[in-house]
Amino acid sequence: MASLRKVGRARGRRAINELADGASELRSALADPSLLLWSLYILLFPVYVGPSGLPQPGEAVAIFLTVSVYRRWNGKLGPHSLRALRNVGAFLLYATLVNVVWTAVTGSIALNLKDGFLLSPVFYAYNVVIFALGLLMYQRYGERFLWVTVKMVLLAVLIQVAISFLMRGGATRSKVLFNNPNQLGYYAILSASLLFLGQVRGWLSTMQAVVGTVACTYLALISASKAALVCIVLVIVIGMLSRIRTIIVTALVFSAFVLVVEPYTHVIERATNRVQNDETAGFFEERGYDRITQHPEYWLLGSGEGGYRRYAGLSVIGSHELHSSAGTLFFCYGIVGTLLFLAFLGRVVVGAGLQTALLLAPAAAYGLSHQGLRFTLLWVLMACVVAIKEARRQTRIDALALHQAALVAAAAN
Repeated sequence: MASLRKVGRARGRRAINELADGASELRSALADPSLLLWSLYILLFPVYVGPSGLPQPGEAVAIFLTVSVYRRWNGKLGPHSLRALRNVGAFLLYATLVNVVWTAVTGSIALNLKDGFLLSPVFYAYNVVIFALGLLMYQRYGERFLWVTVKMVLLAVLIQVAISFLMRGGATRSKVLFNNPNQLGYYAILSASLLFLGQVRGWLSTMQAVVGTVACTYLALISASKAALVCIVLVIVIGMLSRIRTIIVTALVFSAFVLVVEPYTHVIERATNRVQNDETAGFFEERGYDRITQHPEYWLLGSGEGGYRRYAGLSVIGSHELHSSAGTLFFCYGIVGTLLFLAFLGRVVVGAGLQTALLLAPAAAYGLSHQGLRFTLLWVLMACVVAIKEARRQTRIDALALHQAALVAAAAN
């Protein structure tokens, strides 16, 4: 027993020391204005003060940071970053062309998706800018940028959990500071993916990963999004490929919350009731996939992303957009646009390693039942994956240089 107490005290001291060292390193990183603004952007991402689609507080920070970083860019980027940017640029160009053509064909110029088409390329352009910003930040700061990103995501998730307890209500589904519960659910999935990415690379300790995973699971539960609940489990399953110890500790901590913490029990009951009492239409019609089968004339080049009043009365979702990322890509941009986007995704995941690439799978699965392509945190996640590829490439280059130097030294002796 005495030896066990000593081990426990030693682990406790080590955890405290790691926390103190991490806090000191974080303070040092945030002394840099660009890293500070990026951190502020990550923290403000879940804060919505206006209708969805309009600029939120985080966007103002992102725009200011983007201008600052682009002005100081030396014009260099790693090969993985350049290839990804070329591919996403091709998709953005095609998406803009399709929507401009449909604007001319219909003669509808409006800044809403029910009547016009011009808002969609603006969304994609903004997300591509944020994607490029992440790559430029990595080019400038290396893995320090990724370390700060993961730490800020963890802090942002914990803040959302704390706010959720302050904003309790009788609603079946919570949205915290987002505009709707589905946004909260998607945020939980992407945040959990980023945290496991940090766990894989060693930027988070086991305890930090456990706390973050439980927090993301809680946010998915209070959103009561069926897709989010399935996908958060998928994130955890993929995370098992990393460290089984993390998953075991997470399961134990989560079980303790379920058994002891009353709000957690109520959240699970509400989410379970929503799934069991689901009386919506079939998945195919509810998500708008029937619109694709009804209009094969758009399969090649696309129908444009907007002007949805054209379909009022023709499908279950009426004049709404397709509730699917995959469906939106195919229906709005056709085979051509879909292939361009898949080529971009290929540039993101190929060479990233199986586990890193798989951490994009939950977001892709969520996209089968919700339109998540405009959600900027998805593009942050993809930028981090590409940056990790650059980091691995640099590690290989450094190892090769070290090996060659050793051979030269050995030959000289």
